[in-house]
Amino acid sequence: MAAFGAAISLKNTINHILKSSRISLVPASSTQVLRPANEAMDRLLTALSKLDHTGYSKIRTKVNALDERIKEAVWEFEDLLESHFYDQILPQLESERGHLSFSVDLQSLQQSVDFFVERMAEMELEYDFEVVNMPEEEGEPIASRIDFGGISSDMVGLSGFFEDTRDYLLGEDLLIEYEWNCLSVIGMAGVGKTTIAKKVFDDPLIRKHFEHRAWVKVGRKCEFNEILRCVLAQVDPNTRHQMLTQGFYEDDQKLVGLLKERLKDKKCLIVLDDVWKWDTRFMDNLPQENVRILLTSRKKIKGPYKRVPLLNEEESKKLLGEKVFGEKGFPPDLEELGKKIAEKCESLPLMIVTVADLLSKEDKTPKFWTEVAKKQHNSVFVDAYNQISEVFFPSYEYLDQYLKMLFLYLGAYPSHSDSYKTEFLHQINAEGFFGHSLYECLKVCLNVLSDWYHLVLHERNIGSWFSMNKLSVHSCWQHLCKREASKIKFLLVIQSCDDVTKGQRRLCAHCNTLFAFEQVYDAIKSDCASTARSLLCYGPFHEYPIPIHAMDFKLLRVLIADQVRLYHIPPEIMKLVCLKFLSLTCNKELPASISNLIQLQSLIIKQHTNIKKRGALSYMPVEVWGMQELVHLEVIGRDLPTPSSDATLETLCCLFGVSAKSCTKEILKRIPNLKILRIELELKPCDDDDDINPLSGLEYISTELHNLESLHYHVPNPEMRVFMEAHE
Repeated sequence: MAAFGAAISLKNTINHILKSSRISLVPASSTQVLRPANEAMDRLLTALSKLDHTGYSKIRTKVNALDERIKEAVWEFEDLLESHFYDQILPQLESERGHLSFSVDLQSLQQSVDFFVERMAEMELEYDFEVVNMPEEEGEPIASRIDFGGISSDMVGLSGFFEDTRDYLLGEDLLIEYEWNCLSVIGMAGVGKTTIAKKVFDDPLIRKHFEHRAWVKVGRKCEFNEILRCVLAQVDPNTRHQMLTQGFYEDDQKLVGLLKERLKDKKCLIVLDDVWKWDTRFMDNLPQENVRILLTSRKKIKGPYKRVPLLNEEESKKLLGEKVFGEKGFPPDLEELGKKIAEKCESLPLMIVTVADLLSKEDKTPKFWTEVAKKQHNSVFVDAYNQISEVFFPSYEYLDQYLKMLFLYLGAYPSHSDSYKTEFLHQINAEGFFGHSLYECLKVCLNVLSDWYHLVLHERNIGSWFSMNKLSVHSCWQHLCKREASKIKFLLVIQSCDDVTKGQRRLCAHCNTLFAFEQVYDAIKSDCASTARSLLCYGPFHEYPIPIHAMDFKLLRVLIADQVRLYHIPPEIMKLVCLKFLSLTCNKELPASISNLIQLQSLIIKQHTNIKKRGALSYMPVEVWGMQELVHLEVIGRDLPTPSSDATLETLCCLFGVSAKSCTKEILKRIPNLKILRIELELKPCDDDDDINPLSGLEYISTELHNLESLHYHVPNPEMRVFMEAHE
């Protein structure tokens, strides 16, 4: 829910103002002005967290509407507070550079704080009431839960996975290895869990081995009593009518007794499909030596499990061809286009089948299929995404709130793309809506989204996603994230000049040129620039500047425009005193005014080209040593200067893009908490002395950087010297 992220963001803002060593509150009594608001956020977060402990079958319509009102109230107060901060800090920066501390008077906010705290107390009580009184979804009739006739067991690919699953259930490994008679088949929605379970259920070897088989569609709401009746109705035909009658048996223990008696000395396979919350009472009350349970779930379930992988490229193509044209597959003139369309489905069976169904209703011509294969927002894929969103939505809706905001943010990335984990973690920390500032906590949450909820993917990367340092989200999920994020004004991915930007907290574009269109530019400037917190330019690289600096942004925390070439760094950016994450591409030297960004945590400056005069050295301005909150510094092709004072960067943990010239003892001792160091070695066409050791000057790394965890030595053009020597 957006209110949860808003409350955390405000709490982080308040704590920064109260605890920053560079901010002096005047008069001293000003420290008491914000404390009631901070305490109100603690109480609100406690109230909001109660939603995470409610059932998966609760209808959240009223709670969601109230959540929206709470979010707007919190945002309104945070805008007031940060604008007040901005209006007092900026004049002090502009009057004299090199300020070590700044004075802020909060007395004028007293009345606004009192009103806000009172308003939050009322909303908190209302929220408690709505959460307690959420209505329940109606459960499915027992008859429909055991009706598996319409479920297909036809599979393309994954034959090895199917055989392993079947053999596991036929053997004794479950009991021997795990002392457990239950195997979970898990994976993201639409990956084919139910199809695999049905193929196992129908397999001749399974039929021969198990005297009884039972299938139960569990879903988000299915009580222990209902599962027992569903199984009894299938293993004991004499009680089928009685079991299917709602409320006929109310006594769970009596049902357990009947089931145990019926399964005595009988081998039975029970499939529990689409389990959201595993009730181990069912397993505990059955004879383990005779009964095997196969359950499918979108979530990781306690006990032994098998994770369903995505299809490979060939399997994806085959499935699409068979679904559109039958067993014969693609005709020759559509085969290559079919391959490209299958690739756009990103190996997800449900997506492939849905796209195939839509393609079957359209012209099967190279012209139409070319449009589907190449156009990003083709109607076939948009319709498919919208259909699949209905299946996917519950996985998002019932996420814990601290995970939900993190997941929504991943929707900002373009489809079919990866993001770099380290940079993403710093970016999320700068956004301020995540409750834990420690990067280890963020890593754990990303792992939960991947390993437990299967929402963040890593199958497309070879090996571990941690070793590859990348993470990705399936385009189906990105579509849903973009839709939900824009609905609650958390983040808008601008796709056309007609998109409504009013009130959006974060703006993103996958086509950076959109920000240069007058209609988009004017809309942002008038409707949301004064309160927007993020501007994300994620489109392909743009060779020419775009006037993002002239939209009158005021409270930006995150500005990512490294896919836009700047000829110089606009002075307007140096006035964004709330900025915490800045990523640009510019060949010009950094201005000394970079130190105006007193809250900056991550500074990334990339180069469009890297042509240097022989012997020329490039350094960051010495003022960078005054940026006391820097955590991540990546300024490619520029070195840290030796400071003239005793300045240190105690919080800096990542330093990328510098040469060995930044590894002197005088510099390294001033960044004692550095954890990751990436050194760039630029091979020159010729050197005055070919005997110069490019690794010289690095001896102080081991003596000064006691907290270093990772050291990288990168050579951008390792072939250059060989090429030049070959032509001399």
